[in-house]
Amino acid sequence: MGTILCFIGVGVILFFVLFFMTRRKPPAKDAAAKKDYTPVFLTLADKPDNILRGMDKLVADVQRTETAGDRWWWMPLLIYISGFGLMLVDGLLDALGYFSFIFTAGGIALWIAAFVMAFSLRKSRAQAFSPRYANTKSILYTLRDDLRPSTTFLGHLDLTGAMLPTKVAREANDAQNRTTQYFRDEWLNLKAKLYDGNVLRVSAIQRIKQRKSYWKRSRISGKMKMKPPKLKGSDQQLKVRIAVNPGVYKIVPNKEFRQGQNIGKYTLAALTTEGGIIDFVASSPFDEVEPEHILNVLHSAYSLLQRKAA
Repeated sequence: MGTILCFIGVGVILFFVLFFMTRRKPPAKDAAAKKDYTPVFLTLADKPDNILRGMDKLVADVQRTETAGDRWWWMPLLIYISGFGLMLVDGLLDALGYFSFIFTAGGIALWIAAFVMAFSLRKSRAQAFSPRYANTKSILYTLRDDLRPSTTFLGHLDLTGAMLPTKVAREANDAQNRTTQYFRDEWLNLKAKLYDGNVLRVSAIQRIKQRKSYWKRSRISGKMKMKPPKLKGSDQQLKVRIAVNPGVYKIVPNKEFRQGQNIGKYTLAALTTEGGIIDFVASSPFDEVEPEHILNVLHSAYSLLQRKAA
């Protein structure tokens, strides 16, 4: 009798585990605070309207797949309960004096199938898209009217994650032999030939400094303890290069756009205007920068250009 009760208890526990696997989590109230996003990598090598339609289609396809999976969330629970019912048949036969394990084996097989299906449904659920996805779409939408007719954007949108091993730019050890990793995530790279003949290159980069986990001996107990990774800092960089059309513009420096100037969330960290090229780096201490701030920096850079007389 004790064995049967123990078996029933395990079955109930597994049922609740399965239930929480199939249960859909409510959406986060603050989408910007969510860190686990759907990994996305897009090559931006097409006409603006085609890129924008492709981005909308990707979101729609992901949402359609997730909706289809949500309709079947109850199926693993039904399969699990069916397996439990088969096991009860063997229990009834045993109570009547007939030893049987066939229905129990079938029930265990159904339990395994239920967990496999629940895992597949859970894996198919899409995470939210990063705010940078919509931000990039807004930037492309705004710049599309400035492109030279019949030309395309060139570049990429990389939202696969800022702290991947492949994005470690360098590592350094401190005096205590603790390793700090410096990540460089170029999440947006864009090149466009503009209507006025200028060539625009934009690179949005997130830089993250994180100390890796390490072992440290406790001063009180003397035992070795693992210290978790620690974020040491993060900032955003916007690198812009404008190859100026010499037949239309000349570069005239001014006080409104100079090194050290604050423009929205950015500060101009470096600026050169040699050889007919405007080259500057703007930095921001914020983890996320809205598209209007990026566009404002690009718009402000045009204050350096003076149209030549016809």
